[in-house]
Amino acid sequence: MLAFLYLILCLVFGISFISLCIPDVRRLFVACSPSKKIVSKIPTVMFTIPAGFIVGMLCITAFNYYLTLGLSYPVRSTDLCKRLSILITFAVFAVLIATNISICLKRDPKDPTNSAIPEYQNTLGNVIYYGISTVLFTVISAFLMFYTYRINGNELYAGFSTFSDLSPHTAMVSSFGVGFNFPTQYMHYSGDGIQYHFFFYYLCGLLEYLGLPIDWAINLPSMIVMVSAFELMGLITVLYFRRRSGFVIAPILVLFRSSMNVFEHIKELKDLGIPSKAIFESIMHGTEWYGVTPYDNWGIWAVNVYPNQRHLMLGVSCILILMLLMTPFVRRMGISLIKAADAKNGFNAFINSREAWLWRKEDPLNPLGLLILSCTITALMPFFHGSALIGALLVLLIMAIISESRLIYAATAAAAVISSYIQTKAFAGSAGNVVKFHYQPGFILEDRSFGSVTHYLYMITGFTLIIALLFGIILLIRDIIKRKPLYRSLILLAGLAPGVFAFLYQVSLEMLANHKFIQFSLIIADIFVAGALAELFWLPVKVKDPLASDEDNKWKVNKGVKIALQIVSIILAVALIVPLTATGVSEWATYINRNRNYVIVNTDSELTEWIIENTSPDDVFLTPQWSMNRFFLAGRPAYYAWPYYAWSAGHDTYTREKIYYWLISGCGGDIDEFRRYCQERGIRYLIDDPEFNSYNYPDGVFYNSEFFAQNLQQVAYFSGEGTIVYRIY
Repeated sequence: MLAFLYLILCLVFGISFISLCIPDVRRLFVACSPSKKIVSKIPTVMFTIPAGFIVGMLCITAFNYYLTLGLSYPVRSTDLCKRLSILITFAVFAVLIATNISICLKRDPKDPTNSAIPEYQNTLGNVIYYGISTVLFTVISAFLMFYTYRINGNELYAGFSTFSDLSPHTAMVSSFGVGFNFPTQYMHYSGDGIQYHFFFYYLCGLLEYLGLPIDWAINLPSMIVMVSAFELMGLITVLYFRRRSGFVIAPILVLFRSSMNVFEHIKELKDLGIPSKAIFESIMHGTEWYGVTPYDNWGIWAVNVYPNQRHLMLGVSCILILMLLMTPFVRRMGISLIKAADAKNGFNAFINSREAWLWRKEDPLNPLGLLILSCTITALMPFFHGSALIGALLVLLIMAIISESRLIYAATAAAAVISSYIQTKAFAGSAGNVVKFHYQPGFILEDRSFGSVTHYLYMITGFTLIIALLFGIILLIRDIIKRKPLYRSLILLAGLAPGVFAFLYQVSLEMLANHKFIQFSLIIADIFVAGALAELFWLPVKVKDPLASDEDNKWKVNKGVKIALQIVSIILAVALIVPLTATGVSEWATYINRNRNYVIVNTDSELTEWIIENTSPDDVFLTPQWSMNRFFLAGRPAYYAWPYYAWSAGHDTYTREKIYYWLISGCGGDIDEFRRYCQERGIRYLIDDPEFNSYNYPDGVFYNSEFFAQNLQQVAYFSGEGTIVYRIY
């Protein structure tokens, strides 16, 4: 119950804070959309609830973490420290909610400009449409999360395609839910701080501590951030392109991605002479990701990425919120340039005007509130999702160039940079340990030529980029002809900035990690593809009025022509949806089939229970190189577990591997040297498990079980698990 109250607190505070910063969300809608008419068909809650959840999670989780960290020094009892921090957090944010609501209620509702703001038409059709859409998003999200991570009886099931990423995430969640990971360290690699953005998993750990089982503690916030991202995507699509059908189409395009994989797969099977029916059955029963380009067989572009990286959609949501907050300033610059009488006036509006750098005086949008909200988001993002923060700053950088009020962007970026520096200094020693911008063109491609990159993008994105760019060009031409602001086409270019960046710079040890930047750009591109499809389903063509003048009928057609065009466009839209989603359908089949097999962890392990009851949360364990194991459910750190996780998070696993081999081999038979080193590193226990003997060690390295049995004190033995626990000092 307390866990649900915590999430409700996040939502209510987030909504109240947004209401404080944005006095009139409907005015923001109008400022983002080319059509006031569509604004009347969009409920305000389509923004306030998803954005409220995201902003509330960021603020309350960060506050709770730093409060607990601060209390951990004077308060000796870890449980008391957790309880105090949660009680204080509830109290502080209850007061802040009441304060925010009080300020909002005291505002003067008599704004003469409000008459131009359309109210929401709460029709039965709207309620049903948005309600069913939200239920659909929730059901899909729940299936994705619980299908690959759930507890059944006394066993935790982690799907084959997701357990690798969920292994360190499970350990981090347990370290906060069951253990006490303050100061925070990486649980698969103790004693070296933490370089991974872990705050989302701290939130999950809090929910576990507050009573949720670990599967619900991880899955529930994962569902919330995914649904929030889908709602925000749909909202932006409807606002930009005036078609409510885009609200559903955009998330569907994300869930069923476009690429050429399935077509290459079909071609390969056809070339082998396999009949069409057998080809279909083969693809629908496949258990491996079909590979065309490097690492496709890892499922890095498939729907698998979302249950694998549970915090990814939190980062996506932050990017979408920031885009929405800044869209009015881009649109206003477009309007100013249209109104400019000549090139000189246009140049002045773009560079020399006050509005180009500062916000307008007495702006009803409340730019100061938008600035506070955007700065809050970027300041809190670094250790929620660092890659998403970089992606957001890249999008905002391009938007700033073509926007009014550029100092708002500068302040938002400054908040991100300062906060990132402080937090990485505290958690990882320096910012350089977390992110390095190294010029490395070509992403993961060996052939870095323009043709090779273009072909690669075509293979992994199919028709997404093609349709998005074509639609952007059509919008540009149409807006130029009609003398409308060109902001939508320009925002598309801004949205592609993270993807371009991915092919130019390496920011972490693993170049493949750049795929997230491409993913961000593709999600934004999907918004424009959804806009294109939505317009095809309902063409924006007007019928001629026989009583109107020729000038008024200039861009209109006869009724019969419109009907014919509409039929053709609907057929085209349906025809496009098939190739846009075909690979996604095949990958959903693979996801379902592959994850019928699981890595199973015993949640009722005697070893886990003994560790929780008899050891301190800061005790480090020397263990086999475990990835997903019942040991990590105890919330204790391992000195050297499965090294790939720590390596990809930026830790020096090469040096520690040598030390680890030296330790498990018995330090050359010198027990005093073994104890000395372990005591310096806080390694208090050794878990003698049969899995020590299942690894292929280098020549001369072996697990010296006899040495430890002769020299260390046995403190626990679990015959059913074949495991011994030794105390080292």
